[in-house]
Amino acid sequence: MTLLISSFQESKKLAINVAKSLKAEYTEIISKKFPDNESKIEFSKNPSNKTVIILVSFAKDPNKKIIETILAAGIAKDYKANKVILVATYLPYMRQDNHFENYDGMSAKKILTTLSNNFDEIIVIDPHLHRIKHLSQIAPNASSITVNKLIEDYVSKKFSNFKIVGPDEESQQWDKSIAKDLHQHATILKKTRFSSTHVKIASKNIHSPNILMIDDIISTGQTLLEAIKIVKKQGAKKVVCIGIHGVFANNSDNLIAKQAQLITTNTIPNKYAKIDVSPVIVDALRKYS
Repeated sequence: MTLLISSFQESKKLAINVAKSLKAEYTEIISKKFPDNESKIEFSKNPSNKTVIILVSFAKDPNKKIIETILAAGIAKDYKANKVILVATYLPYMRQDNHFENYDGMSAKKILTTLSNNFDEIIVIDPHLHRIKHLSQIAPNASSITVNKLIEDYVSKKFSNFKIVGPDEESQQWDKSIAKDLHQHATILKKTRFSSTHVKIASKNIHSPNILMIDDIISTGQTLLEAIKIVKKQGAKKVVCIGIHGVFANNSDNLIAKQAQLITTNTIPNKYAKIDVSPVIVDALRKYS
């Protein structure tokens, strides 16, 4: 089975690493614009008779990227690809997984359903799941993979004598799992959200000089910043924050980096990306190579 790994420019480095590990071809997906600002998408190589993997991070202008990714899938199918598979290193719109106010949208359902209708299979790295427990509840052809083991390996090599703290309840699915495998205990803080930029974290007795916080998405950074204040008031001297997806809205990384050591994976390329996720992608795609 011939495997063709493709990506847009932003994820090119990660996609090439995946292609090399699988001994597969790589092609860049070219994004151009028509005069009216519509996207014009092209493959650099012929996808015909190949299993086409479209690897994309939907961070940074997600609306545009969703449209361009759907167009790319259409190209692969028009040119008779055997199968078209989406690997979303970061999947947006998952927070709105219910109707919370009168007449608001359940975007998690609509976006994932739209993508699933255009791909034979969808693989997502650590989606932000809360009330929806599995992607397959929305789209039967969608599944998730986790980078927990990669974070565990990184932490065990780089840090010692630390206490794991989850900055809010939604982070516990990562913090507790990683803590368990590292033979540690995770303390999970409780958050009340008033808006996207205003949160309050309830204090707990932590009292440790070395704190490690793990969260899936770092967006505005307000949750982490409030959690950092709490542990520092209790005597923490070193705080390390590990985020799987570094969105960093409004340059929030600068605020966090002043208060703690900041580390992310490369699901979204950024200067703090120290943990390479290509091994979990390769494992998920090996059955097609």
